[in-house]
Amino acid sequence: MIIPIHCVSGASSSQREWAMIELQGEIQRRDGDPQGPGYDLGSFTRSSTTGNLLLTIGYHQLEGVEQKLKKPYAILQKDSEGSYTIVGFVNSKYLFKQRPRAMISRPAGAV
Repeated sequence: MIIPIHCVSGASSSQREWAMIELQGEIQRRDGDPQGPGYDLGSFTRSSTTGNLLLTIGYHQLEGVEQKLKKPYAILQKDSEGSYTIVGFVNSKYLFKQRPRAMISRPAGAV
């Protein structure tokens, strides 16, 4: 079976560089709804001084690093005719392999 894949030559604004996030463990929502498109996972920031990545989910914070992939992945989109178009490439991953730290803050007004 031959599956046609179309690649637009040259730099295109539609072909973007993507990254994937690798977590150790499982993310569960309190309400039990499945995670789908539009699900807000948390806050993702990069430290300007060390370059470390911080992922804050609720009251938990994970620290990670960026790693380049040995072989990049292509992001494909299937059209109505059954062929695929390359819409992006994954060249790096953000690896969070340590246990999350609990962010405990002092209640307002407490001394």
